[in-house]
Amino acid sequence: MATGLREVFADVISTLLREKDMKEFADQYGPWAIVTGATSGIGEAFARRLATSRLNLVLVARREDRLVGIASELEGRHGIETRIVPVDLASEDFLPVVARATHDLDIGLVVNNAGVLKAGTFLDHELADELYQLDLNVRAMMIVAHHFGRRLRERRRGGMIFLASTVAFAGVPGVSAYAASKAHVLSFAEGFAPEAARDGIAVMALCPGPTSTEIWPGGATPTRPMRPEAVAEIALRNLGKRTTVVAGLINGMTALSTRFAPRRVNSMIFARVIGGMLRNAVTSSGTAVPSPTTSSPSNHRANV
Repeated sequence: MATGLREVFADVISTLLREKDMKEFADQYGPWAIVTGATSGIGEAFARRLATSRLNLVLVARREDRLVGIASELEGRHGIETRIVPVDLASEDFLPVVARATHDLDIGLVVNNAGVLKAGTFLDHELADELYQLDLNVRAMMIVAHHFGRRLRERRRGGMIFLASTVAFAGVPGVSAYAASKAHVLSFAEGFAPEAARDGIAVMALCPGPTSTEIWPGGATPTRPMRPEAVAEIALRNLGKRTTVVAGLINGMTALSTRFAPRRVNSMIFARVIGGMLRNAVTSSGTAVPSPTTSSPSNHRANV
C-alpha cells in the first residue's frame, strides 16, 4: 500500500514538474514558433516536439500536401493552432509571403532548419544547382533571421535555432559547397549570439552529424545516424544554455578533434568518412554520386 502511494506521489510530482517546465518554455519562446523545412527530417521533429510543449506552429516548406497533413495531425493531437506557408525559401521573393502569413502572430521561437545537400564534385554540378543550395542554406537563413530577429528584439525575449552541421568544422571534398554553407551558418550564429543576447534572444548553432533524413541521396549509408527526434530534443534542452550544440557524443568528439589537427588533415579525414557514406549513393536520375576522387556528374537535390 505504502509503495503504491509513493509511486502515485512520484508520478504526480513528475507531471507537475513537466508542466512547470512546459509553461516556462512557452513563456520564454511561445506562444508561436516558426519552423522552416517542417515537412520531414529534423524540421518535422522540431514541429512535433514543440507541439508537445503546446506552442502554436507556423510550418514552412515547399510541399503543401505534407504541410496540411502534419498541421492537421498536430492540431488534433495536441490542441494547438497551426498556420502553413507553402513556399520555396530559395526563391527570390519568398519573404513577403512569409511576412504576410505571420504579421499578426506573436512568434517567440524561430527554427531556421530548411536546407539542401548537393553531393558530388563541384565542377561537375550545374551552377544553377549550386546557387540553389547557396540560396536555401545561406541566403534564406539570413533573411529569416533578420526579419524575425527584429521582431524578437521588440518583444525582448525569444530564441533562434540555426541548423549547421558537423561538416561545418572542415572543408569536405564531395560536399564542398554544402560544408561551406554550413560553416557560414555556424560562424554567423556564433557571432550573432552575443549581439542577440543583449536583447533577450537565445541563439543556438545546432550541429548534427549523420541523421536519418531525406537529405541523403538514395543508396547513401550514413554512419550510425541519429534519429531526428533525438537531435531536436537535444537542441531544445540546451536552448538558452549553450550557443554551439553538437548532437551526439561521437559527433561531439569528432568536432572537438578538429581543433587539434591541421585543416588539411581534417579535410582528408572528413573526405574519407563522407566518401564512405556516399559510396553506393545514386542521384535522382539514377547515376552514381561521385566520391571525392571521381568526377562523374551528380544531379541530386533534396530539401529538408
